[in-house]
Amino acid sequence: MVIKHLKYKEIDFKKYDNCIDISINSRIYAYSWYLDIVCNKDWEVLILDDYKVVMPLPFKRVKRKFFKRMITQPLFCQQLGIFYSSEISEQIFDLFLTRFLSIPHFAYNFNSDNKKFLNKNSEFSERINYELNLNKSYDEIKNNFSKNLKRNIKKAVKNEIVITDNISVMQFIEMKKSNAKHKIKKEQYSTIKKLIEMVIKQNNGSFYGVVKDEKTIAIAFFIESKSRLIHLFSVSNNLGKKDGAIPFIFNEIIQKNTKNIIFDFEGSMIPGVAKFFESFGATNNSYFTINA
Repeated sequence: MVIKHLKYKEIDFKKYDNCIDISINSRIYAYSWYLDIVCNKDWEVLILDDYKVVMPLPFKRVKRKFFKRMITQPLFCQQLGIFYSSEISEQIFDLFLTRFLSIPHFAYNFNSDNKKFLNKNSEFSERINYELNLNKSYDEIKNNFSKNLKRNIKKAVKNEIVITDNISVMQFIEMKKSNAKHKIKKEQYSTIKKLIEMVIKQNNGSFYGVVKDEKTIAIAFFIESKSRLIHLFSVSNNLGKKDGAIPFIFNEIIQKNTKNIIFDFEGSMIPGVAKFFESFGATNNSYFTINA
């Protein structure tokens, strides 16, 4: 078995995307168009057996490593790793991992399905990701909501806030700029804009805004891909936080999507955020990361 390392210009994107599309552990973050946006086309790939198994490798010049070009997990791209259309052996996984480790790497996240191969590897650390299977009735799912969450949703309804889908990309970005807890760089906003515009163009993404007294107080953006509904971005102003706007949005999403789909909350390692996601009855489907 020979693993090939292909540079960007050598990749057959049609074959590569087909592998991601039919993979049992497919993630939207791994499609070529998604990587082109978040990596600015600076990525490569390891392949086996004519794209039957693939591993995307995103690169970046790392300031902390004297601007050395290294494999680095991009922003807005939670899980990558090794993708396969049918189960692979530990031997194949180890071949990919050995090849990966031989390349300068700074940070990289493997997808949750790769976890079974990495549990015993001390070089990797575990990260939290909350998921909720929506394959039950809304009433059954709601029964698992925490008491505090139920109170917040009732408060939101009482405060007469309403959901709207009439949200523009720039409206979201401006709200994010005004309410971000941490400074976000100009180029990161550019990436967010490109990513949202592409997802909407492909009819795979939706905005949900919350309005009160004709003013938008919270916005969330979701991607739907391969039976997975991903909470990619959200923002809330002070009034939105006070009125429980984000819990209200998530509750609306759950009500509208009671089918065989996973609500992927995307994280979080922040205890307060993790507790909030868990309050919906979500469970942790962790993944592994390696950091230099």
